[in-house]
Amino acid sequence: MKKTVSLMLLIATVTLIFVACAGGNKKKDNNKDDNATDSAYTIDGFSIVRSEAASPDLIKLMSGFKKSINSMTGVDMSVHIDVDKSASDYELLIGNTDRPESAAALEELREKTDKKAFIIKVFDKKIVINGFSNDDLIVGVNHFINTVLSKAEIGKKTLPVSEGNTILKRTGDIVYKSKDLLTVIVAEENSDAYIPARPDINESCSYGKIIKLEYQSKEKNNGILLATKENGAYDSKADDLRYPILKSTDNGATWKEICRLDDYVNFGATPGYQPCLFELPEDIGKYKKGTVLFASCTRAPATTIAIQCSTSLGESWKGVCNVEEGGFYNNGSWSSEGVWEPVLKYEDGRLYCFYSDERDNGVGASHAGGHNQRLVYRYTTDLKTWSEKKEAVAIEEPNARPGMVALTKMGNGKWALAYEGCSMGYSTCAVHVKFADTLDSWDAADKGTLIKDEAGCTMGSSPAIAWTPDGGECGTLFVTASVSTDSLTRCNMFVSFDYGKTFTSFGNPINLKNSEYGGYSAGMYVDMAGTLYYVNNPENPNAKIQEKLEFMRLKVY
Repeated sequence: MKKTVSLMLLIATVTLIFVACAGGNKKKDNNKDDNATDSAYTIDGFSIVRSEAASPDLIKLMSGFKKSINSMTGVDMSVHIDVDKSASDYELLIGNTDRPESAAALEELREKTDKKAFIIKVFDKKIVINGFSNDDLIVGVNHFINTVLSKAEIGKKTLPVSEGNTILKRTGDIVYKSKDLLTVIVAEENSDAYIPARPDINESCSYGKIIKLEYQSKEKNNGILLATKENGAYDSKADDLRYPILKSTDNGATWKEICRLDDYVNFGATPGYQPCLFELPEDIGKYKKGTVLFASCTRAPATTIAIQCSTSLGESWKGVCNVEEGGFYNNGSWSSEGVWEPVLKYEDGRLYCFYSDERDNGVGASHAGGHNQRLVYRYTTDLKTWSEKKEAVAIEEPNARPGMVALTKMGNGKWALAYEGCSMGYSTCAVHVKFADTLDSWDAADKGTLIKDEAGCTMGSSPAIAWTPDGGECGTLFVTASVSTDSLTRCNMFVSFDYGKTFTSFGNPINLKNSEYGGYSAGMYVDMAGTLYYVNNPENPNAKIQEKLEFMRLKVY
């Protein structure tokens, strides 16, 4: 697939290393040859220096930077303007100060790129963070905090840098800046993962899903991205309802369709609905660690949730089993008895499958004595036999319709479950979040908490959720959905920095404003390094009647 735009490009990175020394003076490493100039610095030997003409945002950032240094190392570093010569010989230079090192770093940046970017460079007694704009500096300072300062030896207060070290990165568009400027979310890469081949077909690109392979026995295969989407069409012209399997070997810059996946469990059934990709982190029965699983729904002659597997990096597949066999889908009628929207997760030797279940639908259109829909789950230890069905969300009101489960594990050990709550007293569907200590310990009657931001805006339906350890003491919890009550953005991205207690929101980094079905059950995956891989379905500008599947890689600093 053609790459549309690269928002953040790593141009040059020199590995930062630890070398212990005492005091603020650099020290020659006698283990290096005579041409080496390795040195290390202790943090309490430095002062922060900014320009006298610094903007209010930069002045505010320096206050937060000083607090971060103190909280992470115990050092109460002083902040000076550049005309004040009372700073120590060892200086952290932020922005365009009057020191020659600031200008030298900026000149090096200009030689490498004319795009938005920042540079971190270590000189003899100076560490420079500089960039082309305030936004570049905000990202650069946060990068320094999260990738350099976070590795400092607190006991020795040693900065893990050596003379000559250079980090130079393009910052691209700032997706989000927190009020204290100490958290930024930037888009590192943006590309089209899938564009329908026929512009005359109004093809669905909803239910985009993505994973990064990280458990492969051959190390060269770790880092491959796999993505997919549902392939139901919105009109009768569709000639292929199988799922496209998409692959990227360059971290999302370009994509290739490697196969079309049918249902090899229920031969002859009509596929096309609600896929889920998952890589086994451990062996499950005869299925080895690194096996890629694909769960999905058939829609005719009846609904089923089936699992298939691949041991060839998504190139070929074979059937595994049915998790659940449901009834008929009666065009959204109260009498539907389908099973929908599988999500696979793993914990403590068990593979779980969560899904929506509308079979206990009671009596009549009001579902008296039953449930319009429940969120339930089963688990397996061998991918052959499954546990009895258990409830994760089952609202007391019979007509309530919780659906479209999304799950992520957070750094406090708890699982976060997001779902759309329809017919629950709101004028529209509304996304809720609830928590549990394990995947098998849900209070089914607990509705959880309605997700809303400071302005009272909420999300409507089909949520996706993911947590990354980056972004502060509690990391960052991401939630997105297909509808937002903020009409200016249609589908906001919501984030929480306190494990889901409160949320803030910003315009979705994938532009969904003009897409009729945009944002419908997006895909999110966080890798071991904390990077968020994200796919969603905005409109296809080359064919107004259809969508495309767009990819974005996000990083929190």
